[in-house]
Formats: sequence, structure tokens, C-alpha cells
Amino acid sequence: MKIVDLTLEITSDMITFPGSPMPTFIKWSNFQTQGYVSETMFLSTHTGTHMDAPFHFDPNGPTIDQVKIDRYICNNALLLKIQKDSNQMISSDDITRSSKCEIKENDTIVFSTGWEKRIKEKDNYINNNPGLSKDAAEFLVEKKVNAVAIDCPSIDKGTASGFIVHKTLLSNQILIIENLCNLYRFNNQRFTLLITPLKLAGASGSPIRAIGIEE
Repeated sequence: MKIVDLTLEITSDMITFPGSPMPTFIKWSNFQTQGYVSETMFLSTHTGTHMDAPFHFDPNGPTIDQVKIDRYICNNALLLKIQKDSNQMISSDDITRSSKCEIKENDTIVFSTGWEKRIKEKDNYINNNPGLSKDAAEFLVEKKVNAVAIDCPSIDKGTASGFIVHKTLLSNQILIIENLCNLYRFNNQRFTLLITPLKLAGASGSPIRAIGIEE
């Protein structure tokens, strides 16, 4: 069994989506004064490796605390390794060509584009990432998948406008997971993906600890 941490570390100088606040950590207590250590933090609910609830783009969709928790245990995750470069899109044809397994209802589709290795390029990483095409998103809606995950900061390509892929998936109650890492360590297409968002009342998303398990 192989267990892989698929989560980016949250730091005060990490790359964030344009317009989002930089994560801030403040020492709140220390051993010398209080006898214990604690911190406060300020950050967007869409920081680092995170999950979008449908409410993120659908005002009638469930918030992060309303999503059923059985959707966070993805026993049928399907890893599709589709190499893409700056602002290139994953099409429905790419999906059907790369999948050796049939995509089933309630599968979680995980895209490994190789973009995770570009994270040190900072502005390029956040502004020019590859993403899904509209037809790919519609194809996955037809398949009635549980969630779509990617090793990019956004499921929409960096130069896209209108967040059409976000809207297509979330309006159909399909969860979105962004900024995964270490997907290259898997050899099999099928694996188990565990995602653990915080139970934030009324929130549109949450940072997660994503864990992959390959038998």
C-alpha cells in the first residue's frame, strides 16, 4: 500500500489566487507566558489545496458544511495523466483517450497535468495554468461524477474569463478540488482519495488535507 500526501503546505509566502489575501499567522500564546503555544490565522477559504463547494458559484448550492461527508471518501478516484502546458485545455477527447477504465457514476476524476512542477514559477503558475474545456466539463456532468480534481490553481485555464468550468460543474453539484500535488507518484489509474475540508458554516470552500492511497 502506498499512502501519499497530495497537499500543498500553507505558508505566509505561498502563491495565492490574484486578489486573495496572503495567509497570515500570528503568535497568540507562548510557553513563557501562557504555558502553551497557539496561533491565529487569516486566509481565504480557497487557499492552497482546497475544495470548492457548489455555493462558490451557485447561490442555491450547498455550502461546505452542507456537503454530505460520504462524498469526501472517494474510493473510486480515477487518475488521468494528461500533460498540458500554459493555458492549454483538457478536452473530452483527451479524457476518453487517456482513461483505461470506464468512468462510472460517482467517480472522482483526478487530472495530473504536470503543472504542479511549475509552482516555483509563481506568476506563471497562477496566471497561465492549464484547465478543463467547457466540453470536458459537460462530458463529466453527463457522467454524473462526484468530484473533479486537478494539480493546478484553478479548474479553468489561467486566461479564461467567466469561470465557465467552475459554473458548469458546481451548478450540477460536482465538487471541485484544486492545487493537488505529488500525483506523479501514483502508477495506477484507480486509487482512493480522502479529502478533509473544515466544517465552516456557510462557507464556499475550505482548505483540505488530501491523501491518496494506492493498493
